[in-house]
Amino acid sequence: MTHFEDLSNEILLEIFDYVNGYDIYKSFHNLNSRFQQFLTSSSILFKIKLCSETISNLEECCETVIIPNQHHILSLDIKDGIFVNNFFKYCSVNASFYNLQSVILRDILIELAVDPLLHLKSLPNLLSLTLICQLLFPKDISNIYRLIFSLPTLKYNKISLEELNYEYDDINEINISLPVGIPDQQFSTIEYFVINHECAFDELIFILCHTPQLRHLICGNLLQTEQNVEDEQIPTLSYLKHIRIDCCYLDFNDFERFIKKVSPQLQRLRIKPNFNKAYLDADRWERLITNYIPHLDTLICNCYQHNFIIYEDRSLHLIINQFSSPFWVNKGWIFEIFIDCRIIHFSIHSSKKTCFIFDETKETMMPHSKSNNLVIQLEIQSFASNPKRNQSLIDNYKFMFDSIKFTHLTINCETISSDMFIQIIEMLPHLVSLHILSIPIIQNNADVLHRVSLKNKITKVKLEKITEIEQVMFILCLCRCMKHFQINENVPHLTCLCINISNNNEHILNELQNLIDTEYLLDNYTMKLVGHNIILQLY
Repeated sequence: MTHFEDLSNEILLEIFDYVNGYDIYKSFHNLNSRFQQFLTSSSILFKIKLCSETISNLEECCETVIIPNQHHILSLDIKDGIFVNNFFKYCSVNASFYNLQSVILRDILIELAVDPLLHLKSLPNLLSLTLICQLLFPKDISNIYRLIFSLPTLKYNKISLEELNYEYDDINEINISLPVGIPDQQFSTIEYFVINHECAFDELIFILCHTPQLRHLICGNLLQTEQNVEDEQIPTLSYLKHIRIDCCYLDFNDFERFIKKVSPQLQRLRIKPNFNKAYLDADRWERLITNYIPHLDTLICNCYQHNFIIYEDRSLHLIINQFSSPFWVNKGWIFEIFIDCRIIHFSIHSSKKTCFIFDETKETMMPHSKSNNLVIQLEIQSFASNPKRNQSLIDNYKFMFDSIKFTHLTINCETISSDMFIQIIEMLPHLVSLHILSIPIIQNNADVLHRVSLKNKITKVKLEKITEIEQVMFILCLCRCMKHFQINENVPHLTCLCINISNNNEHILNELQNLIDTEYLLDNYTMKLVGHNIILQLY
């Protein structure tokens, strides 16, 4: 048996890459001379994690572990505000930490972050900084941003603010005021910026004016500003290719002005605006993309609204059907509507795949493949437990089902009957693909099932949960045009499977047998062709 201390240095380095550097040093430094020599060699760099729950004496930790190994530390992750400030009191972080590339400071009051940032300025190779701060009262955090921008080698920065005092519910919890006209030496080197706090439009402009090297921007909450932002104040960032805004309260006019100016080479845009019809204006999006961000290949725009407001708006189909223009069809992008009991979500996206992947080594079976039509997906994730309430929901959305040509449906039928499920299918005559997350409660209504089965055009079906063979038979009877069928459920006691084929073709039998044998799918089985049926028997 091989002992741990006999492992090669290369293997030890791989193992230690996943272990807290503080624990490594305390556990192995005094084990033997081999480990003493290894832990002081230039080949090892420590990832140090410190918190008050695991370190009883921080001063001793700094004196015995941190300071003697300052040139061996690759990253520092320190949790707890008082712990953070005491660390910088006991340990002078300076140019001697020349291998330190990443610093994470957690749970620190925002006003106490100034002193640590002053220490970090002397680090020669700091590439990544994450600040997870706490906010007691509304504050001006301009100085925090000035210090961040002064870090000479920083490439990645994330700053998060957590509100601790909920008595202050003013939307402008913080204030950022930075000069727009700045000398070159005050520009930041940041390329990847995560702003995880409320930020007004004019404050975002201040920040972007200081980050000309920015390539990737994530903004948590972007707020409408009371200050007027002129077009000439919006910087053009030559390297910015990715923008994500998790919650956007800008009106579309300001958002449009921002996108027109900030990044003509933008490739990925993800935005979640507060519901505003302007964000669903296909013509405006088309002009914006064509004329100002022609390199955009990924667009994800998600907005939502309460159901009762949508019920009253009978023009929704006119907005959505604008996305059937050649521009959107040629892009191959998808319009999706997501419905639950209270909220309706609207989504335009180009990157989210649908569920139909039958063979990842061959063709990806997407509902819009080889189609000249717009893909409009409908997803109904949750129904109420009350049948009358569910029927009311369907009745209220009937105008939308009638006027919009949905081509794909994802539905959770756990709390509805098969009659209601069939009713929904009948109301969506343009469906070509169906993803069922949970099979409905089966009821015996053969006449309705037969009528709908003759009318629907569904060719692709995927099932997630089945408990009885009757559920599979129900879907087979409903979707008579089906060409692709996938069941994502293990059937542990299955002993016989019969597949009906259109002609007596032994080639199909041989292909199936070859697939089972080459992929080692089954051990003991027989397969034979009887008439138009392939019978697979398991032992």
